[in-house]
Amino acid sequence: MFVALLVIGLITAFVTVPIDTRTMPADPHPLADYASAVSEYNAGIERDRAGVMADGGSLIYVHGTSTPRAIVLIHGLTNSPRQFRELAQQLYDRGDNVIVPRLPLHGLVAADVGALREVTAERYRAYADSAVDVARGLGDTVLVVGLSAGGNVAAWIAQHRGDVARVVVIAPAITLARIPRLLAAPAMNVMERAPNLTLHQTPDTLRAHAYFGVSTRGLGETLRLGAMVLEDADREPPVVRDITLVINDNDRTISEGSALTLMARWKARAGITTRLHRFDRALRLPHDVIDVSQRCGVPAIVYPVIIALIEGQTPAAQGVVAAPCADSLAAPR
Repeated sequence: MFVALLVIGLITAFVTVPIDTRTMPADPHPLADYASAVSEYNAGIERDRAGVMADGGSLIYVHGTSTPRAIVLIHGLTNSPRQFRELAQQLYDRGDNVIVPRLPLHGLVAADVGALREVTAERYRAYADSAVDVARGLGDTVLVVGLSAGGNVAAWIAQHRGDVARVVVIAPAITLARIPRLLAAPAMNVMERAPNLTLHQTPDTLRAHAYFGVSTRGLGETLRLGAMVLEDADREPPVVRDITLVINDNDRTISEGSALTLMARWKARAGITTRLHRFDRALRLPHDVIDVSQRCGVPAIVYPVIIALIEGQTPAAQGVVAAPCADSLAAPR
């Protein structure tokens, strides 16, 4: 009986004792000028070259000089900077300097989702600081956009990097849609404490730049970052004063409720401008609304909206089209 109670107690603690979600402060080292920013960023691309797949490395679109706006685009879990390539090009064509830095351990030549077992919230934080530091040298005003796991990183930036003027958070992966709210924290705890489980899926030939499958530890760390930001927003106001949340009413990957809770905490703070944009369910958009190789995507509708929000404008009314398919939990983020 004692052994049975001990086992039950250990399992209960394993599932219910909170993991570390203490705040991670920023560690800024902004680059002061255009030349040093481009040099440092390109040096990183060169260091990565041998280990990163041909279409999976960091991207940079610059005009040869500092511009009024520098934009950081942050891709999602299991995807790569290729996800944002076409949107980055459109922003560049509008006169902006744009970078799409590769998330840690993404886009590797091995193309195995198991690599994400080494991702941590701390590595996400270091990535966020580095991306903003480079962008500071590329333009007068820094704007940040992130999708899903990249949305968590963008939300952390909104909370901690006051040298950013505007952040657009798209479908942040704070909690998952298919897990009831009461089980969200226990599920994250299990992902964090249990040995990593890598689930592989058949690759999509249209998206050779992405991993296919799930690393439970990598997903758990992504959710831990989201939990950190949610707690940060409860304790103190964000340092970025202009924040937009984008929600897709057809999204069945992330929890809308957690994202709206985060936005409500930001909105309640004095002096913070917040916007909420919803993509109508009738559009049948996938969770990944950005990648043009996403079978269910409609970038012709999505991109003008995101560009308007990046620029602080009200998007034009959306048309409604029938997307070719519905979203999948396992689709690259």
